[in-house]
Amino acid sequence: MSRAAKTYKVHIQNKSLDIACSAGQSLLQAAVLAGVDFPYTCASGNCGACVSLLDSGKINMLPYGDRALSTEQRKAGKILACRARPRSDVTVTWLGRGRR
Repeated sequence: MSRAAKTYKVHIQNKSLDIACSAGQSLLQAAVLAGVDFPYTCASGNCGACVSLLDSGKINMLPYGDRALSTEQRKAGKILACRARPRSDVTVTWLGRGRR
């Protein structure tokens, strides 16, 4: 018997919008699937376009490129939405610009 993946609420401050995100899904994947124009380019943790502020909640960060997010940014609560998977309900604010 397989267990269903845990789903968390992600509140996106920029849009005042709540979306669902499973524990095995990145915040960016969930946002794009929900139709949110979340800023990103590579979606693989190398460009930094999806840098966001983790306002509240807990996440796991998958590996990412050193140039995409500095140690100082990480200490300031910034994350890469493409590499962040929720461990609780979270609130984020993206810091980049939406795609055109």
